[in-house]
Amino acid sequence: MFEAVILMGGLGTRLKSISGDTPKPMVPVAGKPFVYHLLKKLEKAGCSKIILSLCYQANFIKKKILEDSPVDCELVFVIENSPRGTGGGIKLAAEFISGESFIALNGDTYCGIDYLDFFKNSIGNDLVIAGIKVQEAKRYGSLQYDAQHNLISMNEKGRSGPATINSGTYFLAKSAIIEVDQSEFSFEDFFIPNIHSNTKVYMFEGGFIDIGIPKDYFKACEILK
Repeated sequence: MFEAVILMGGLGTRLKSISGDTPKPMVPVAGKPFVYHLLKKLEKAGCSKIILSLCYQANFIKKKILEDSPVDCELVFVIENSPRGTGGGIKLAAEFISGESFIALNGDTYCGIDYLDFFKNSIGNDLVIAGIKVQEAKRYGSLQYDAQHNLISMNEKGRSGPATINSGTYFLAKSAIIEVDQSEFSFEDFFIPNIHSNTKVYMFEGGFIDIGIPKDYFKACEILK
């Protein structure tokens, strides 16, 4: 059993032509809000509590999920009064984690990862990044790591060609994020570089979809139907 945080506070501006004012994680994919696919996958893997980190249209999201009750595991809604960045959102949500560690993921990406295996194999680390090899890494930050899967560096978005990318799925020790002395910060640009000497990379296969742009949104509709 494990716990998870899903980040759902973004505006989703790149998908506005499809989503309109609907928050990106709530956009219908294969007949139900996209985030419901994530909730189901986490629950099936043995997740006992899911904390939803909200900001944009938080009340709408909370009301819809409570009405639909898509999963049976415990759901906790954490609402930011103003955007705190990815790191700040995870830190706020982590206060509601019961255990010593948890998984954090983005509410607009679907991974073929085995969440339970990821969690079990990451215990004992402060931070583990789930990475996957893709043929075109331009939209994502790429990872460099050694033979022992220690993170060496993270490269900025924009590099073309095949690479191992950061899937935006993390294993985190609760203490590592709670102890950050800021309330608003980027997880990728601030948190990871400041502790990356203790960071591992967990590789997985099975696919990765980020519904942030229309092309990949339609791909998700096909794969998840």
